[in-house]
Amino acid sequence: MAYLVSARNLPRLIERYGYALSIKRLWNFSKVLASMGVSWVVRRPVVWGRPFMMMVEPTNFCNLKCPLCPSGNGQMERPRGNMDLERYRRLIDEIKDHVMLLMLWNQGEPFINKGFLEMVRYAREHRIPVMTSTNGHFVRTIDQALDVVDSGLSEMIISLDGVDQETYETYRVGGSLQAVLDGTRLIAEAKKQRGSVTPLVNLQFIVFRHNEGDLERAEELSRQLHADKFLIKTAQVYDQHDAATFLPQQELFRRYEEATDPADEALHADESTDDGLSVKGQPKTGCKVLWYSSMVNWNGDVAPCCFDKDVDFGMGDTFNGRTFGKIWKDTPYMEFRQRILDDRRSVDMCRNCSEGYRGMFSLVKELTGS
Repeated sequence: MAYLVSARNLPRLIERYGYALSIKRLWNFSKVLASMGVSWVVRRPVVWGRPFMMMVEPTNFCNLKCPLCPSGNGQMERPRGNMDLERYRRLIDEIKDHVMLLMLWNQGEPFINKGFLEMVRYAREHRIPVMTSTNGHFVRTIDQALDVVDSGLSEMIISLDGVDQETYETYRVGGSLQAVLDGTRLIAEAKKQRGSVTPLVNLQFIVFRHNEGDLERAEELSRQLHADKFLIKTAQVYDQHDAATFLPQQELFRRYEEATDPADEALHADESTDDGLSVKGQPKTGCKVLWYSSMVNWNGDVAPCCFDKDVDFGMGDTFNGRTFGKIWKDTPYMEFRQRILDDRRSVDMCRNCSEGYRGMFSLVKELTGS
């Protein structure tokens, strides 16, 4: 999320999504920034606005078995399901006056929800830009690609973690690189047929030990596929075994370093290592996401962010009797904000979070002038 809201990207974001601006949304945006600043000064959570960015999870089912993903590797403990379309519409009706960017994904593959494109269309009817992130296996025909373009989807991130099948399926277990390439070409063809610049296609390459030598070839492949951006992303791991297996050799593409303070450890030392690992340069207090964004999962459970994979810090259920606005300023959310303002390191998931750290979380290369 950090690369979306950086000051460097603000002019391009305004150029692409200026249609989303309104007096109500700009006023809310101003209140969020002001309350964030006051909170940092007084070290108490002051919340005047509502989130101007939202993540909404269409589903937490997935067709792949990626080893570092709780949905794919079977470690997710919360219930599985698809978001109900009518409940989604009611949520959009509530948040439409303040949300300036909707991210339709979390755990799982969004296109598995058969109502996904209708979700996109409904948000776009309310002038809300919509992004999604997909493994790229669900656009198989030109008609399906045209449906994606016609939905009004603003941007789509497509995972491309290898330039040959062997490398690709090392992480995208059960996936087909050819299916991803074919689907990406179909989206490009559909955009051409419709004379549309959207959805902008971001081909995302997560850098692992087994594919770090393929970066240049992957970028060139992205150009051949007429992608709009090539997105290089660092990997998140959860234990020392995964760190040894998946983290790349190149320091630039590792978000972790040896921990100098045990309180900073995202990954604790174990029998195979003398030192724990911490996220590079991560702040010890505060998190801006708790003021400008939120996460609504498929069943209405509100979590503070997408790093709360199993909703261990549930803020409430917005589909059963409580509005999102009530949950946003209710006691659990305010107490969590206070906890993070006091000591972000006291929460395990926050020690392994990329928000606010000074290393490279993602690097975006623009491939077109769009």
